[in-house]
Amino acid sequence: MVTMTRQDELQWFKRFVVESRWRFAKTYVDSYPHEYTLDDWGDADAFGRAILCIETSGVLESFWNDQRKYFYVDDRMYWHMGDASSENVEERPGLINRSWVDVAKYREEAKKLGYDHERLDRLVARWRFLLKKARRPSIKRSR
Repeated sequence: MVTMTRQDELQWFKRFVVESRWRFAKTYVDSYPHEYTLDDWGDADAFGRAILCIETSGVLESFWNDQRKYFYVDDRMYWHMGDASSENVEERPGLINRSWVDVAKYREEAKKLGYDHERLDRLVARWRFLLKKARRPSIKRSR
């Protein structure tokens, strides 16, 4: 078995990203703009390998009361939903999300959905506020 270096894995992941189909998550335009790809939109083995890249090279960060691994590549962050190590297929990730680190880069996507100049400025400010709030570590309160 050939062992790949981290650099090889990163290059492979970048190819996966380019070759994958991504869709803007319109239902999250008011809160957390991002895109996603689904496991059944491409090669299942490649999708599984991409999940593994996120798991092994991602950094654990807070998002509301949850902890997620985020893999930062070329001004974007990638994450998945689900338990990658679960024996239950239903609990494993079926999608990979990605977002620009600078969410303002989603202005054009919001514009396509009918947001005009002034509303776009307010929307970008809202995105930044909500993400800052969501990324704060949660405080556990004792009773």
